[in-house]
Amino acid sequence: MNDLDIADQFKAFDALHDSVFLIDAGGLVVAANTSAVEVLCLTAMQVIGSPFTNYFPDFDARIPDGDGDVVEIAGRRGDGSGLLLEGRSSVTFRNGSKCRLLVLRDRRSRISLEEKLVWAAFNDPATKLPNLLGFCSRIGQRMQAGDCRLDGRAMVIAISLGRLGFFAGTLGEATRSRIVREAGDRLGRLKAVSDIALLDDSTLGVMVSTESGPDDLTGLVESLRLCVEVSYSPSENAARIVPHFGISRITDPGLDPEDIVRKARFALNAALQKAIGSAEIYEDETHREAVRHLVVEHDLRRAIFERKEEFWLAYQPKVDCKTGAIAGLEALLRWNHPKRGLVGPNEFLPIARQAGIASDLTFIVLERLVAQIKDWQSAGIKNVPVAFNIEAEDVRENKLIPFLTDLLGDANLPPGALECELTETSIVADLRAAKQLFDKLGEMGVPTAVDDFGTGYSSLVHIIDLPISVVKIDRSFVQTMETSKGSNAIVQAIVAMTKAMGAVCVAEGVETMKQFTDIRNHGCDLAQGYLFDKPLAPEAVAVRLLEMRSYGKQIEQDMAVLV
Repeated sequence: MNDLDIADQFKAFDALHDSVFLIDAGGLVVAANTSAVEVLCLTAMQVIGSPFTNYFPDFDARIPDGDGDVVEIAGRRGDGSGLLLEGRSSVTFRNGSKCRLLVLRDRRSRISLEEKLVWAAFNDPATKLPNLLGFCSRIGQRMQAGDCRLDGRAMVIAISLGRLGFFAGTLGEATRSRIVREAGDRLGRLKAVSDIALLDDSTLGVMVSTESGPDDLTGLVESLRLCVEVSYSPSENAARIVPHFGISRITDPGLDPEDIVRKARFALNAALQKAIGSAEIYEDETHREAVRHLVVEHDLRRAIFERKEEFWLAYQPKVDCKTGAIAGLEALLRWNHPKRGLVGPNEFLPIARQAGIASDLTFIVLERLVAQIKDWQSAGIKNVPVAFNIEAEDVRENKLIPFLTDLLGDANLPPGALECELTETSIVADLRAAKQLFDKLGEMGVPTAVDDFGTGYSSLVHIIDLPISVVKIDRSFVQTMETSKGSNAIVQAIVAMTKAMGAVCVAEGVETMKQFTDIRNHGCDLAQGYLFDKPLAPEAVAVRLLEMRSYGKQIEQDMAVLV
């Protein structure tokens, strides 16, 4: 390699951010790229031809035997500031003589970058608060140092910042970050709080130690609430953050910090299922219950998507209060688990709602129901409307109408063969969506019913504009009519209101002849309950439907005894 070749090579090195030096056997700098000159804070004329030890006194100028050796050298720039470089040393030749080629970079900048990367791994860059990993690290450090009481007074609390997602989605990420920082600043001023972190986009974590008893957390939670429950007013639109709290006590020095935080977040999830602003303390029994729910959810999903034969329908008659004839049926879903046997709907339906698979169950019910109605038709059994229940999820997803249209069309069934029931609470939760759904069902010719009426907001205002054919009085009022004047008055009012709407009134949960007499005297149209029958298998329903006045004789006999 001649001098011209070396010069050309170093011109190419000018494009590198690394510092490149060429040093001859006498230790003189033969060539240096632009970065090398700049890192020394000198000019090329000052550097070229000067001893390399002028800048790095401890540098061994001997040409190494090896090639690609790792080197680390300390020195000083032209302005006197310290310099620490690291890189590799290679052997090259200049006019037949060995030279050393050094490719170096500023080690301090690398250390600085590493420090930044480590900081970013343990902190949230937008709010400058520790993240989940950083929070767990701090908890572990405090536990190892013995800074945590083990009598239940030291704890980790996960705080959900309520509608914080609203700020990010509506007002921007910068607004969300500012609100979190301000909440963190206020929490940091509390004496009980030692560490604060951002566990996710809308959840803060705090480590606290309280002087009060471990069971007296009211004052502590209230202090935390005041720090984060604030109103924020962008322009003229006021919005309020209402927190929930999940609490995990530290009672064992051997606990894993991640496990402590996990328990706090688990308790927070339980609090989120309750009233606004609730606080929950982690308990092992609650956790076991949650694990059981996960198992049920797993089995439920498997049954829905792989083993639908585990589901079947029972039918409860709706009885005409005047004649005793069956005027309708309600289809009720049952689950026959292969190992646990019959699982009650009160156990698996709430889990299906939480898991977001309730609408899948609705479709299974409809498929079984339509097939059963066709079987009864083929057997020459008279048709009565059969009600099916839908969930709030069905209202939101807008999948019910097309599914039901195709199903009825394929089966060649009239829409009036079915009746759609939705609870009053679900209707009020999204009144607009419920009205849209009921309007479409009405256009199809499918009657609609308000189920469990009286348990929600119990106001005609909420249902007056809906095309409702049936109002069902909740069983809690029917079953307490004999002992509560209030329940009796509510039943009378609902019946009168239903009549004024031109709808049919159904009393649920009728179990005694006295209850039946009262609801009939109030003018109720239909009754449903164990007084007549528990939910029946399809075969038993067929027998009942073949009778002219299925329950007429029973009613007459019971009325005679009652008189």
